[in-house]
Parts: sequence; C-alpha cells; structure tokens
Amino acid sequence: MRLLLAQINSVVGDFEGNFNRMSRVLRNAGEADLIIFPECSLCGYPPQDLLEYGSFAARAEVYAMRLAEAHPRTNFIFGSVEKNREAGRPLRNVAYVAMKGALIHRYFKRLLPTYDVFDEDRFFESGRNSLIFDFLGKKISVTICEDIWGDDSGTSLHNRYMQNPVQESELADLIVNISASPFEHEKVVAKREMLRSLASRHEISLIYVNAVGANDGLIFDGRSYWIDTRGNILQMGKAFAEDLVEIDLYQAPASFRLPTYVPTADIYDALCLGIKDYCVKTGFSSVILGMSGGIDSSLTACLASDALGAENVVGVLLPSRYTSRESNEDALGLARALQNPIHLIPIELMFSAGIESLSKAFEGLAENIAEENLQSRIRGNLLMALSNKFGHMLLTTGNKSELAVGYCTLYGDMNGGLAPLSDIYKTQVYELSREANRRQMRIPERVFTKAPTAELRPNQKDQDTLPEYHRLDEILKLILEKFETKEDLVKRGYGAAEVEKILKWISGNEFKRFQMPIGLKISSKAFGIGRRIPIVQRFFQN
Repeated sequence: MRLLLAQINSVVGDFEGNFNRMSRVLRNAGEADLIIFPECSLCGYPPQDLLEYGSFAARAEVYAMRLAEAHPRTNFIFGSVEKNREAGRPLRNVAYVAMKGALIHRYFKRLLPTYDVFDEDRFFESGRNSLIFDFLGKKISVTICEDIWGDDSGTSLHNRYMQNPVQESELADLIVNISASPFEHEKVVAKREMLRSLASRHEISLIYVNAVGANDGLIFDGRSYWIDTRGNILQMGKAFAEDLVEIDLYQAPASFRLPTYVPTADIYDALCLGIKDYCVKTGFSSVILGMSGGIDSSLTACLASDALGAENVVGVLLPSRYTSRESNEDALGLARALQNPIHLIPIELMFSAGIESLSKAFEGLAENIAEENLQSRIRGNLLMALSNKFGHMLLTTGNKSELAVGYCTLYGDMNGGLAPLSDIYKTQVYELSREANRRQMRIPERVFTKAPTAELRPNQKDQDTLPEYHRLDEILKLILEKFETKEDLVKRGYGAAEVEKILKWISGNEFKRFQMPIGLKISSKAFGIGRRIPIVQRFFQN
C-alpha cells in the first residue's frame, strides 16, 4: 500500500487557493493509493472567530464536496470544518475520507484543546465515536491532532480528557493522525517521543501528517512521521517546508537517520518562515526596519533577509546626538554585508525642535524618560512614514526580555506590523545572531561584544536599569512560562527585592503589550492571544 503524506501550507479562509493547492497534489499523486493531508487543510488553521460567520462552514462544506467530486479516481483524507447537525455547539472539526468522488467517511475530532492559543471548545462539538475503515486489506483508524495527546502514557503534555481515542484504535492496523500542531522549540523532541511511545506501547503503526507554514503568529513546522509498531521512525517530512512524503507500508526504507535536533537553528528557521508567510499572506513583498547597530536590529535584518531576500529588506539608520560612532559603523557594516538598501536619516533637527516646543511645559523639570522616549517616537514616526510611502511592512526589533519589563517605547520602537523577536529572550538573541553568522558572516563582531544600550542619553547602558540579561531571562522564563510566584522564586534563591522589582515591571507594562504588533510564537507561552493577563490587577503586587 502506497501512501503520500501531503504536508502543505494552507491559508486561513482561502478556500479556492487551498482547493487548488490540494488539487495539484492529487493530480500528481502518481501511484499513491491514499493521500493524506493535515488537519483543517481545506479551510486553514486556526480559523478563530471566522467560525462565527455561518458562511464560513457553509463554504467549507461546498468546497469539500467539490474537492471529492473533482478527483473521483483518488483516495484521500483531509481536514476541514462543517456544521454540527446534532445537539451541541454549532460546528465540528472534521476529517473526511474521500473515495470514488464522494465523502464516504466523516470523523469528528474528539479531544478539543482549549488552552494557550487554542479555543476549539468555543466552536466545536466533540466527537464521540472512533472511525476505523477497511482499505486494501488494512484497518485504518483516523484521528485528529489532540486526539492522540490524550493517551495516558505518562509522556502526554496535556492529559486532560475523559476520552482516549487511541485505546479505541487498537483494533486497527494503522493510526492516521492529521494535525495542525504549532511549533514550540521545547516540544519538538517531546512530541516525537510521545508519538514513538504511543506506537510501541499499542504495537500499532502510526502516520502523523502535520501542517506547515505560518498563520498570524503561529508557526507550523511540518515534520510528518511514519512510525512502526516498535516505535522506530521510518520516514520524516521536512521541517518548515512543504513536502510530499512517499511511503510503502509493506517496504520500509533501507535506512533512516533521524537528524540531530539543534534548537537554535530550528528557531532561526521557524522565525524565517514566520516572517515570510506573514508578509506573503498579508500581501507584502518587502519590509523596513530601524537598524541601530545593536544586536536586536542586526538579527532582525538577517532573519528578514533570509526570509525574503536582502533586496527586499530596507534598513534605516536614524542617529541622534547620543548615537555613537561605533553604532553607525556597525549598522552600515551590516548593510554592506547584507547588500541591502539603507537610508541615513539623522533625527537631531526634529529632536531639537521637539525639545524647544516642549520647553515651556517642561520648564524647571529635569530631563528624564520623556526626552528619551521623544527620540524613539520620532524614529517610529519616520519609519511608519517610509512604510506608508513605499508599501514596506515595518518590523519591530524588540525582544521578549525588553517587552516583559517595559524596556520599550509605546508608539516608538514598538511601531510596526510584526514583532519577530517578541518571543525571543535577549540571551537567545545573541545565540540566534551567532547562528545567522554561521550561515553567512554578516553581523560585525563588535555587535556581540559591546554593552547593549538604547543610546537615548549619554553613556547609557541597559544594565544601568536592568539586571544582567542572563539572570533576568532566567527569572522571566520562570514567571512567564513556568508560572512561578515570588515565593517560588525566593525558594530557588533569588532575592526577594529583585523578584519584586521584576514582577512590578511585568505587571506595570501589561498595557504596552496589549498594543504591541503581532509576534511570532516559538515557546510554550508567548505574548499575544495565548497569554491573557488583565491590565488592571494586583496579583503580582501581593
């Protein structure tokens, strides 16, 4: 039996485009007996509140039937949504089995994730029944994504359900799981081991077909698998790229060597895909960003260049009276190495005019953050003007550490349409920048060694205000991703005053993050729709 795992990049709500993408695969499937697409491959994932529109599900059903009828000689499994015609919530997350020009089987997703970025229980009614069908002498069980995460194996990351679809699949010869599982760099190995454990424990072969691509801030890494009854991975789809994986169930490949997992390289590839798909799917072909000569803007420029081509990445150097000669040299050196266009626009005249305009209102008051932020907001206005004039997407360059503690300026350096580094801690920024130079030497060495600074006042350094980044990042990760409290952190040995200060910074700057551009998610808890903390609250102060 020949299978084709069609790891494709769907666009949410683009029924015609997704139909055509899937049809191209089906027309060129060769001798494959069964083609398998990811979860929600026809409608895109996640559709979120588009599901509130009745026409969304209606259109999905029309295109599902049209897809089956257009390929009567091909057998395939694909995912979409449809109306629930029984009691309960209005919709179903469905897997179709199409044969002979008809949708002959339907399987409704049974375990509906409702945590972090997922809110499927808002829209979908849970399925109650398994689907095992006969095909060319094999019994095939169909499941959808989370259905296999509820298996009580001890390796499941989210064992929170009353059903266990995997146990009901034990009578089958093969489990097919169609998935749209977002990338998290700390989950790649855990997910792989969960799949292997599931297959070996139940002594059943497993086909796992995952989506690839990025929709908004979610990145899907592909990596579809064929795993045998002993838990051996026999084949794997590409990471962060569309792929067609051909499988012969009766003839395992002579050898398959699982590539070594390198988190930093993987995150780099994920961010490149996230930038590329966000721009392409929203209609932008080029980006613009402020290039300060610092590590964050240097990394963002490299990522964007690798994602879109350096000719489509426009840099802008916006020096003020406090910008050092070294910063100017490093920004221009990076632009030369990237061979991308760069504008040089000094902001001194605008800054001086702003100070003069505010002189009466500020009379008798010492300079403080107001004057510092004025520079950032001038830069933000100029970058947005260039974005509007030339149609470039503006990328912000702030990292997770800065955004967490509010070391960023609302309507200044937070201006933009996409924040690629918003889920990347400062220490990771340095690691990823080394990865960028491993791929092609571009970032000047001095950028790695000089003290990080916003250069908004004389001789300013980040560590004038913040703890050393390696320590700050340790604490931030425990608070943001492990949900540890002041008491937990003090027990770990961190100073109470230090922790209180960081918690105050996090809490006091929540309002900024509610207004930040969309970011790319690579961790278990990113700023954005998966993290909903009230702005008005006093939990962290108590």
